[in-house]
Amino acid sequence: MDTPTLWIIQSTYLKPKSEIAEVTPRHREWLDQHYRSGVFLVSGRMVSGQGGVIVARADSQAQLEAIFAEDPFVVENCSEYTYLPFTPVKRGKALTIEGIPLVE
Repeated sequence: MDTPTLWIIQSTYLKPKSEIAEVTPRHREWLDQHYRSGVFLVSGRMVSGQGGVIVARADSQAQLEAIFAEDPFVVENCSEYTYLPFTPVKRGKALTIEGIPLVE
């Protein structure tokens, strides 16, 4: 089994919090679609409130960019994203991802 590529995706908000709040329900519906597909693993707002972070599993940045092109935050110019790929070499019991060795 090949080790999967995981991605840390960081968003930076481009609009005031009031405008972000209006789009957030549609953004969360979009997130749910990609949790169900298995691409997104975990997500949430940054403590600073200036954006968010998503951890995803994808084969390429192009795959992610196609997914994110349909994000309501992108469509409505509320957020921009950066993508950081990494190859995981170990994991703890709280996370189950095939292809990543468990440390017990």
